[in-house]
Amino acid sequence: MTQPKAATKVSNSEAEQLSEQINALKADISMISKTLVDMGSSRKEAIADTASDNVALLRSTGEKYVKEAQHRAEDIAHQSVEAVRQQPASAVGIAVGVGFLLGFLSGRK
Repeated sequence: MTQPKAATKVSNSEAEQLSEQINALKADISMISKTLVDMGSSRKEAIADTASDNVALLRSTGEKYVKEAQHRAEDIAHQSVEAVRQQPASAVGIAVGVGFLLGFLSGRK
């Protein structure tokens, strides 16, 4: 059973239109995919930059706190040395008392 030529011609025309639409859709999908990849790359770079900035901030803040703690420890050590120099008898008495207390507590089982 053969179809009339008019019906075949319409079918070929419709097939060509459909083929053109499919090609247009492929091009659109390709452009959308490229746009999504570009957006993903931009976001990745922005996130990496933000993370890098945060790491640098945390590192500098940590270093600041470490330096402050070191200065405080040095000040306390210096004050302790000065206190021992000014009152050596009291320092020895305190040391003996603390030693006795620690010995007493560690000896109890």
